[in-house]
Amino acid sequence: MGRSIISTLKYETRITTGAYFHLKTDWFNIDDEIETIIIDQSNIYSKILSIYPKSFFMYLEQDPSGAIYRTNYPLYLPEGQDVYYVDWDFDTVK
Repeated sequence: MGRSIISTLKYETRITTGAYFHLKTDWFNIDDEIETIIIDQSNIYSKILSIYPKSFFMYLEQDPSGAIYRTNYPLYLPEGQDVYYVDWDFDTVK
């Protein structure tokens, strides 16, 4: 049996409440290429899985204390920038 998408998401990016998170998505053309699955959502809590082109997956858990983005590739924030990037060159087999 294959691994589930959620079990492949071993990288975490934590964002504090009120902080800005933006992912650089220049590897595809339009947002309609992203499939979004709302797993659970209320006025104080969200669990959302986003499936992007190039087999990139991002799972968001958000509550009043902040947000955790779990991904199958690591994210990085270059110094002096406010946009996160996917580290496509990272060896995910390690």
